[in-house]
Amino acid sequence: MPFTWSNQPQDQERHLPVPPAEAFAALQQVVTAKFKLKEADEFTKTVTFKSGASAFTWGENFSAQIVPAEGGSSLRITGMGKISGQVHEQQRIRKLVERLFTDVVNVLREESSAAAPTGS
Repeated sequence: MPFTWSNQPQDQERHLPVPPAEAFAALQQVVTAKFKLKEADEFTKTVTFKSGASAFTWGENFSAQIVPAEGGSSLRITGMGKISGQVHEQQRIRKLVERLFTDVVNVLREESSAAAPTGS
């Protein structure tokens, strides 16, 4: 079987047990801190952003959307390399998406624990 270079988008989704507005605020906070934000749309709860070049890639483009779901929200992320055929592209996209999920969950956990009443 011949080896082919691919520039297929990677899609991942995770459930977040918070309302869409809270999830979108956390997503925007993380994207603004870690990536270059291209556009954010409050109405559709969608952000588009990009990562910078690395030693092995020219960077990646991403879109993420918060979608209402039973018991909270779903965070859907799609990532794709800017240029096809980069050796470590798929691994890097997967790593960045996993880090984004982790960072969004951490922001939501911090907000949840800060809002929780303290017992005296």
